[in-house]
Amino acid sequence: MALLHPTALIALLLLVPLAVFEWRRIRRERAAARAIGLEPQRLWRALERGVCAGLVITLATVAASEPSLRRTSSVQLRADAEVYLFIDSSASMLASASATAPTRLDQARKAAAVFAKAAPPDLPLGAGALPQSPLPLTAPDGNRQLFLDALDNLTVPGTLPEHLYGGVTATNFANLSALTTAHYFLPKTTHRIVVVLSDAEGPSFDAGPIIASLKPFHIHIVVVRFGSPRDHIWLHAPGKSPVIDTKFTTDTSDLGALRLLAKETGGGFYDQTRLNAAIAQVKGLVGQGPDRPAEPLSLYADSLGPYLVLAALPILAWLAGGLLPLSAPLELRERLRRRSAHRAREALSNQA
Repeated sequence: MALLHPTALIALLLLVPLAVFEWRRIRRERAAARAIGLEPQRLWRALERGVCAGLVITLATVAASEPSLRRTSSVQLRADAEVYLFIDSSASMLASASATAPTRLDQARKAAAVFAKAAPPDLPLGAGALPQSPLPLTAPDGNRQLFLDALDNLTVPGTLPEHLYGGVTATNFANLSALTTAHYFLPKTTHRIVVVLSDAEGPSFDAGPIIASLKPFHIHIVVVRFGSPRDHIWLHAPGKSPVIDTKFTTDTSDLGALRLLAKETGGGFYDQTRLNAAIAQVKGLVGQGPDRPAEPLSLYADSLGPYLVLAALPILAWLAGGLLPLSAPLELRERLRRRSAHRAREALSNQA
């Protein structure tokens, strides 16, 4: 088990003043009982509320430190192949066939999950976004959960650093030439594949220079296209029916150039209905090759913090008197104890 925020355990120091206060309180109560001739309350009964309060503080503090179960395993990864999967995160990916239908972005994320599951486990797989230029999110490795989390959370149009790409959200496929200059792939990698999940909408570009720049680096482009020209972006306002964004228009002026780019780099261009064919193409491009020595891969399970908080709630409710089925018998015994003490005082007064 690992603690993601161990500094939160400092709050356990609150137990020290709590213990001092409770011990002084118990001593005063026991001394007062003896002074009037009563038998002091049993020690374990006197300590129960202080112990419960200490348990609540301990459970809440440990929960704040976010304990997580960690499982470390060793995985072997291909030494000669790397694959990047980029999801188009431009504004047009928010279009859908209807107001309730999944957007192009949702469909692309679902396809990425299918791709991750179908890919060989030893194939290094990296995630990326394509707002204006290719933006890597994770380096190619064997952690499929990290891959999917990055694509699900970091490919939202409008949240990426578009200011680095001219301040716009329209995809410019001409910028794929940056794959040769930004050190995306390791020098020893010989099988380099870039999968682009996109609606293939954007300004027209000249595919020739891009093909010429990618070929010497043996980078293959595989494109899977999502969406239809009949799709619209739907605007949702509270309390109103969804309406079509009239500012959005389909732009397929770069469709032919993108097809040519995918074909000439040895990849392929596929419609979303042919996702399995695109996966088969990627498997064929990477082929078989040597694995590098196994590397440790750490995976964190769900945090145990919520369960510790739930465990503290019944104790806290008992302290507050909220759990009547549990607190009522204790209160009844307390009333009986007070009645016995009252009778003892009456007996002493009668003897006097």
